[in-house]
Amino acid sequence: MRKWVHAACAAAIVGGAATAMLSQAAEPVAVKPTELISTPLTGDATREVRILNVAIPPGADSGRHFHHGDQYTTVQEGEIEITVDGSGAHLLKAGQVLHIPPMVVHETRNLSNQPARTTELFIVAKGQPLTEKAK
Repeated sequence: MRKWVHAACAAAIVGGAATAMLSQAAEPVAVKPTELISTPLTGDATREVRILNVAIPPGADSGRHFHHGDQYTTVQEGEIEITVDGSGAHLLKAGQVLHIPPMVVHETRNLSNQPARTTELFIVAKGQPLTEKAK
């Protein structure tokens, strides 16, 4: 009887650990933005300039979203893929830049096993959220 109880407990522990690992693996890996500056656009009080440094861990995915203004993304480190509605997937490596027009739905992913980092400059409508999820 004791062997059966020990075997059942061991199976429950291993099964529980496997379930916990699977549930953790299923969690999406998020990008990690850090805002460096937000300032009014000179000569246009309706817009602002925002610059972000974005860490993109391996497997990270921004989800489909858009911005209320222009986005300029330059890769500082690593490699990312940005899929832009209307123009497809763009593979960007360190030193490369992509412009995304206002209100265009797009998604950023790090498909590699190495971290990536971008600097993103936005010229956006003042008072609007920087990012909105696409429906």
